[in-house]
Amino acid sequence: MNTASNLSAENNKGLISWFARNSVAANLIMCFIFCAGAISLSNISKEMFPRTESRWINVTVAYPGAAPVEVEKGVVLPIEAALDGLRGIKTISSDAFRDRATVNLEVEPNEDINEIMSLIENRVDGITNFPEDIERPEVTRSKNSMWALGLVVYGEMTERKKKILGEEIYDELMALPEIKDVKLWGAGEYEISIEVEEKRLREFNLTLSEVASAVRNSSLDLPAGVIKSESGHVLVRTEGKAYNGNDFSNIVLRSRVDGTQLLLSDVAEIRDGFRESIFTNRFDRQPSFTLGVSSLEGQNVLDISEAVHSYASKKEAELGGGIRLSTFADEAYYLNGRLAMMSENLLLGGILVAVVLGLFLNLKVACWVIIGIPISFAGAFWLMPSFDVTINVMSLFAFIMVLGIVVDDAIVIGESVYREVTSDYENKLAAGVEDADTYSASIATVVAGTKRVAIPSTIGVLTTMAAFLPVVFAGGSFDGITRALGIVVILCLAFSLIESKLILPAHLVGLKIGEKSTGISGHIDRCRAHVSGKLDGFVNKTYLPALRIALRNRYVTLAAFLSLLVLTIGATSSGFARFEFFPSVPGDIVQVNVTMQDGSSPASLTETIDIIESAAYTINEEYLSQNPDTAGLVKHVVFWVESDVSFAFLVELVKTEFRDTSAVEIAKLWREEVGLLPNVRKQRFSATDGPNGPKISLSLSGSDSQELTFASAELQQYLTQFPGVYDIYNSQGSGSKEVLIQLKPYATQIGIRLSDVAMQVRQAFYGEEAQRIQRDSETVKVMVRYPYNDRRSLATLENMHIRTASGEAIAIGEIADIQVGTGLTAIERLDRKRTVTITAEVEEGKLESDEIVSDVSDSFIPKLIEKYPSVDYRLSGSTQEQNEYYYTMATGLAAALFMIYGLLAVPLRSYIQPLVIMSVIPFGFIGAVFGHVLFDTTINMLSVFGIIALAGVVVNDSLILVEFTNRGRNQGLSEEDAIMNAGKLRFRAIVLTTVTTFVGLLPLLFETSVQAQFVIPMALSLSFGILFASTITLILVPCLYLVIETNLRFVKIMLTLPLAAAVGYLLVILGLASLDVFKGFIAILLAASVFLLCAKMFNYLPEGEPSVASRH
Repeated sequence: MNTASNLSAENNKGLISWFARNSVAANLIMCFIFCAGAISLSNISKEMFPRTESRWINVTVAYPGAAPVEVEKGVVLPIEAALDGLRGIKTISSDAFRDRATVNLEVEPNEDINEIMSLIENRVDGITNFPEDIERPEVTRSKNSMWALGLVVYGEMTERKKKILGEEIYDELMALPEIKDVKLWGAGEYEISIEVEEKRLREFNLTLSEVASAVRNSSLDLPAGVIKSESGHVLVRTEGKAYNGNDFSNIVLRSRVDGTQLLLSDVAEIRDGFRESIFTNRFDRQPSFTLGVSSLEGQNVLDISEAVHSYASKKEAELGGGIRLSTFADEAYYLNGRLAMMSENLLLGGILVAVVLGLFLNLKVACWVIIGIPISFAGAFWLMPSFDVTINVMSLFAFIMVLGIVVDDAIVIGESVYREVTSDYENKLAAGVEDADTYSASIATVVAGTKRVAIPSTIGVLTTMAAFLPVVFAGGSFDGITRALGIVVILCLAFSLIESKLILPAHLVGLKIGEKSTGISGHIDRCRAHVSGKLDGFVNKTYLPALRIALRNRYVTLAAFLSLLVLTIGATSSGFARFEFFPSVPGDIVQVNVTMQDGSSPASLTETIDIIESAAYTINEEYLSQNPDTAGLVKHVVFWVESDVSFAFLVELVKTEFRDTSAVEIAKLWREEVGLLPNVRKQRFSATDGPNGPKISLSLSGSDSQELTFASAELQQYLTQFPGVYDIYNSQGSGSKEVLIQLKPYATQIGIRLSDVAMQVRQAFYGEEAQRIQRDSETVKVMVRYPYNDRRSLATLENMHIRTASGEAIAIGEIADIQVGTGLTAIERLDRKRTVTITAEVEEGKLESDEIVSDVSDSFIPKLIEKYPSVDYRLSGSTQEQNEYYYTMATGLAAALFMIYGLLAVPLRSYIQPLVIMSVIPFGFIGAVFGHVLFDTTINMLSVFGIIALAGVVVNDSLILVEFTNRGRNQGLSEEDAIMNAGKLRFRAIVLTTVTTFVGLLPLLFETSVQAQFVIPMALSLSFGILFASTITLILVPCLYLVIETNLRFVKIMLTLPLAAAVGYLLVILGLASLDVFKGFIAILLAASVFLLCAKMFNYLPEGEPSVASRH
C-alpha cells in the first residue's frame, strides 16, 4: 500500500503531471501554437530556393583601351599589393580583361563583412600608383538577390526606340510596389562620338587633343558667384553646355582675324547615337531587349510574378504596333508546382501515417498522436522567420521528411500509456471491480505510462536534433539549402517534445477501455483488433523464436551482419552504386555558352550564332513532324552577346508535363545538330537545374608564364583520354592578335617621347574622353577619335602622323617600329599568382568526376610538377567546393556521433552501452544504398546529408530496447530473458515508428515531376535507411548487447587501447612526445591487443560476476 501511495505521489510531481491534471492549460498552449503558426505562415515570404549569404566583395576598375597585360600591371597588381595581409580574407581571385579588371575577395565566415568592406575601400582609395586613365574603383558586395522572371520586349524596333522604351518600362516596373530589383539588358548606352579623319587634321593642322580641349572649354556651365545689390542677391552663372549632337556642331575650334570661324562640324562628323558595340539581344528571331526581375530578401516571388504578368498584359495592349511583351523563365510557375507537389505529398503522407496509427493503436490514441503533426508544424512556422527561413522547396521537403519522425515520440508515449491503461483495466477486471466495463483512465495511470518512457523518448528526440545540427552549420554555397532543412526539422522536433509530454497526456486522461464501439468506429476497432492479434501472433510465434536462435548463435549473427556491411561498402566503392556530388536534375531550360577563338571577327561570331540558333529550330521542327499532336519541344529561344568573342543562348522548353523528351536529351540533340564549329574554343550545353558549373575544375598557378602555358596544355591533353569527358576548356586560350609599337632612336633625337606616341595612338583608336554629360538618368560620354572605318584597318595606323612639340607632323613609320604579335585575351590570377583553369564535363553513367580527379591528382600531376617545377596545382571551382564539402560532411558526422554518444551516455550512466545502441548507424547506410540502387538514383550530397541525419533517427528504437532490457536486469531477470522481454514489449512501438517514418516519405519516392528530383535522394536515404536499421535493431542490438554483457571485462580493456592511442597522439600534437616514441607506443598497443585477444580465445581472461551497478 505504501509502495502504491509513494508511486502515486511520485506521479503527481513535475510538468507532465501538472499538465495532465490541467487540461485547460494544455489546450491553451495548443491553441496558441496553432494561432501563432497560422499568423506567421501568412507573412512568410515564398521563394524557389533558400538564400545563401554571399561572402564575396568585388573590386571593379575600368581601364578603357588597355590590354589585359597593361590591366594586370597597372591595376590588378597594385590592388593585390594593397590588400596583402588584410585579415579576414579567405581567397582572392583577379581577372584582367581588355578595358577592365575585377578583383573578387571571399570573406571568412566568422568575419564582419561590412567591416572588411570598409577596410578594403580604405586600402584601395589609398593606392597612389594607378594609371591616370582608369576610372574610379568600385567596391561592392555581391547582391543577395535571386532570379524571379524575365520580361522580354520584342518586335521591329530601332536602337533609339529600344532605348526609350526600355527605360520607360524599367521606370514603370520599378514603380510597382512588389518590385525592388530590375536590370535592363540589350537597350544600348548613349554616346556622342566626334570623329575626325587624319586628312582633315593635317588640312587644318589640328590634333585630337586640341579638338577635345576645345570641346571641354566650350561645353560647360559654371557658377559665377552672386551680385549683392541693394535690392537683393542675384545669382550669376554661365550657360553653354552642349547636350546633343547639334549643340556640339556649333562649338568653335578657331576664330580668324577676318571674323570667320572654324566650327567643329567643319572638321568632324558628330554622331549622337549609341556606344559602339556588337552586344545585341534576339528573342524568337526578332530584335529585343530584356528586363530581368529579381527578388530581394523578404520578397515574395509569387507576388512579383503576378505583378509583372499583369503589367505586361496592360503594356502590350497599350503599345500595339507589332511590339510584343513576353515573360520567360518564370520561377513562380515552378514554385507553385513544387508547393502543390509538396502539399499533396504532405497530405498523402499524413493520411498514410494516420492509417498506420489507426491500425495499431486505439482510435482515440491514434487521433491525438496525429494531432501532434499539425501542432509541430505550426510551431515551426511560428519560429521560422526568427531564423530567416522562408517557404521554399527545401523547407517544404523538410516538413515531409519529418512527417513520420515527428510522431515517433508521441507514438512511444501513446503506446506506453495505452499499454499501462490496458494493464490497469485488466487488473481491475481480474479483481472484480464493479465499474471495469466502463473503465476510464485515471490521471495517475496516464502519468505513469508517460513517465515510463519519458526519458528514453526525450533522449531519442534530442539525438535526432543533434544529428541535424551539423547540417545547419554546413556552410558553403549550399548553406541556404542545408540550413533550411536542419532548422525546420529541429523546430518541428522541439515542438513535438512539447506536444508529446505536455499536451498528449492531458488528452489521454479519461481514455475508455472495454466499451463496445458501433458504426464506423466499431469497424475500425475490429480491424485494429485483428491487426493487433496478427502482430502479437507474429511476435510470439516468429520474432521471439528467431531472436532466441540469434542470441544463442550471436557471434555468427554478428559476423553475418558485418559481412553485409562490408559488401555494401565494397559495392559503393566499386561503382555498383553510383556517386555524383550534386544531383543532375533536368529542368525546363537549356543554356548554351559559346566562346570563340581569340581575335575572331564579328562576321565569324554572327555566323556561329546563326548556326546554333537555326539548329534549335531544326530539332523542334523535326520533333513536330514526327509528333504533330504535341506542343513541340521549344517554346522560346533567347540569345545575347556578352563580349566580342562570347555569347549565350537560353532556350525555354515546353513544360515537362507536355513533352516526353527530357531537357538533357534535347541538349544532346541540339549539340549533335550543331556539330563541331570552326573558330570556337568552348561550347557548353547545360540542361540541369541546380549548380551550373563544370563537373571538373583544375587550376595551375605559377610565376613562369611559359611553363604555365605548356603545363596547362599538357593537362588539357591528358583529360582527353578519358571516355565520356567532353567540353574540355583551357581558360588561357591561344591568344589574340595585338600590335606592338616600339620607338626608334631617331624619335628621341627629334624630341618625340614614347608617351607622345602612345597618347596620340590611343586618342585615334580608342578615343579621348572630352567630357561626360548628364541626360536625364544616364551619364553620356563624349569621345573624340578617328572615324569607325578608319579604326578597323591596320593601314590607318601605318599611315598615321605623329605631331611633335613644334607642331610638325611625322609619319609614325619614321619614328617607330610596328609589329604584329599575339597577346593574352584575359589573365586569371588566384591568390596573387597567375592561374590557368582547365574545366571539363563528364557524361553521366560512364565515369564519376571523382575518379578522374583522383587519377589526375595521383598519376599525372606529380610528373607534371617534376617537369615544370614553377607550377603549383590545386582544385578549383566546383571540384574544390566538392572536396571542402567532403571534409564538412565528415566533420559534421563526427560531431553528430559525438553529441549522440553524449546524450546516450549520460542517462544510461555507461560508456559502453551507447556504443551498442549506435551500432545500428552503419547498417542504416546499407538501407540507404539499397534504396538508391532500387530506384536507379545516384548517391549525392543530399543523400549523404540524409545519411548523417539518419544517424540520429535510427538510435531511437535501439535506445528504448536497451533501456527496457536494463530495467529487466534490475528486476532480476537473466540477460537473455531481459532481452527477450524487452523485444516483446517494444516490438509494436519500434514497428510503428519505423513504418510511420517510411510511409510518410513513400509518396515522395514515386513522384515523377522535375520538382521532386532534388529531394528524392535524401528521402531515399532516410526511408530505406530507417527501414533497414530498425529491422536490424530487433536482432543485431540484442545480440551485441548480450556479447558485451557476457564479455564486459574484455570489452572494457580493449576499449582503453584506442583511448590510450588518442592520448598519445594528443601528446605528439602538443610537442610533449616525439613521433618515433608514438610509433613505438602504437606497436606496444597492437601487441597488447593481439595478446588480449588470444587470452580471451583460450579462456585466460575469465569474466567476473559484476553487480548491476558496475555492469555498464
